[in-house]
Formats: sequence, C-alpha cells, structure tokens
Amino acid sequence: METDPASFRYEGKSSMNVSIIMYHYVRDIKRSKYPGIKGLEFEGFKRQLDYLEKNYNIISAQDLIEFSVNGKDLPSKACYLTFDDGYKDHIDFVLPELLERNLQGSFFVPVKPVVEREMLDVNSIHFILATCSDYSALVSELNSLCHPYIGEDALKKHWNMYASVVDERFDTKEVVYIKRMLQHALPEEIRNSITRTLFEQYVGETPCSFADQLYLSIDDVKKLVNAGMYVGSHGYKHTWLSKGSIEEQATEIDLSLGFLKSVGASTDNWIMCYPYGDFNQDTLSLLRSRKCAIGLSTKVGVADLNTSKLLELSRFDTNDFPQ
Repeated sequence: METDPASFRYEGKSSMNVSIIMYHYVRDIKRSKYPGIKGLEFEGFKRQLDYLEKNYNIISAQDLIEFSVNGKDLPSKACYLTFDDGYKDHIDFVLPELLERNLQGSFFVPVKPVVEREMLDVNSIHFILATCSDYSALVSELNSLCHPYIGEDALKKHWNMYASVVDERFDTKEVVYIKRMLQHALPEEIRNSITRTLFEQYVGETPCSFADQLYLSIDDVKKLVNAGMYVGSHGYKHTWLSKGSIEEQATEIDLSLGFLKSVGASTDNWIMCYPYGDFNQDTLSLLRSRKCAIGLSTKVGVADLNTSKLLELSRFDTNDFPQ
C-alpha cells in the first residue's frame, strides 16, 4: 500500500515533522527457506534507500535526540530509519548496506531472544503463518487446541472481537484472529504451549534451534554499536505493555536498559520503541522518570514533533514507500 509520503508538504529550512520508517525482516526472500514470510526483499531495500536518499534528508538517532533535548533544528524532509526485533537479517544485510552509504540506522532489540535464545511468540506466529496454506483450517486447529481450556461460547466471543477488526492494513480477519489469540488473548502459559505445538507442526523445528538462526547474538548487537549504529529499547520479552501492571512494565523497561548498558549502547536520553506499538499512560510515566527522550509507536503517519508528544511518534511501514 504505497502512499508516497514524499507528497507531504514541508515548509521552511527546518522541519517539525519527520518521516520515520519501520523495517522488520530484510532478506533475500527468493533464497529463503520461508518465502511466505512477510519481509522486504534485499534488492527492494536497496532501491528504497536510493529513493529515500534522493527525496529525503536521512537523519541519525542523535539528531532526533538533540531535537528533543536541546531543540536543535532538523532539516526539511527529515527521514529516520528504524529496524525492529533484532533479526540476523539486520547484521547480514542491513548493516553492510548502511555502512556503504554512510547512513545510520536505529535497531530496537528485544532482550530475551538475544540473551536466552528463545523464540518470541510474535515470530513463532509469523513462521506458522508463513508455512500455512489454509488460514481457515489453522483457525479451526487453533480453536481445537483451545477447547480443553476455553469453551465454545468464549471462542465465539474472541472471534467476534478480533475477526471484526477493520483497521489492520495487511492481514485478513483469520490472520488477525490467530495473531491476537496467540499474542495476548489467551493466558500466557496456554498460548505458549499452543504456539509451540503449532510451530513444531508447521515449521518442523524446535523453537530453541530456530532462535539461533533468526536472532542477533550479543556479539552481533555489540557489532552494531561499534559500527556507529543506534541500539535502543524494545523491551525484554516484547510484550503488549499496556496489558501489564505498572510493575511488570517497569521490569520490562529496566531489564532492557540494563542490557543496553551491557553492550555499550547509550541510555542517556534514550529511545523506546514500543513492542506492537502498544503503551498506556503508565508506560509514558515510567519512561519520563527514566529520562527517555523519544518513543516510537506503530501509528501510521508523519511524526509531528510536538514537544508534548515526543513519546508517541508515528511511523510509516516500509511498504508505504516505493521499493
């Protein structure tokens, strides 16, 4: 869904707006064992960078932080590159391309898969969906696995709640239902068990062995820092923050900050990227108390750098720009 955000008008020498672009998987899809994964083909990534360098002024994380802290001007048509979830793709494909172009990217790494080498539910779900050819059948199988824990009436209620979602831009109602059930609707122990069962059935590997292939290592993260990239917080377990207590949210944030310090990343006027774009007023309060300078959501649009909303900045998906 290309909206060509370059059509937005910017006035004057500097700008109070920035186009923040969100990337996840960037890989050679044609050679991947999982071509069904929703990722950006590496050649498309390079073409997109060509387009962005021609039409925008690509800024660094430090530029954005300096704006937040000291009011330093940003150039007109500012563009900021963000890479979520700590994938091996980012060290194998993204880093060399950014270095060749003398560009900085900001990488937001959830700690648990890097340190504990465990799959995040979000990624297990991605690969289950990527290897499934019949989403309706997968819904039926998911419901069958839920039956020992949840009655039919409750399942129908969940279906009516999630399958009726109309603001999802890239997913069918079946996919939205599967994602939400396995991300947060089911109790954690139940959804973890069901996700593991489906993952081993569809992907054919254990989550532990697959995690080593998918995620950055601690040394990889240090390499990003040493190469001059920005590494910021994406929580510890990549949870829906607003669904946790303020104490649980504090733990997610503080464990992430501890990890960033351990790999040499800056935690002075730092940047938070919300998992799933999810936060609430408790989250914002915790971030302010920890001197967080910038918060990145998944709300779609140009980020308006109104100083009262710097912890709620919008982003574009890579698919919103030419590739």
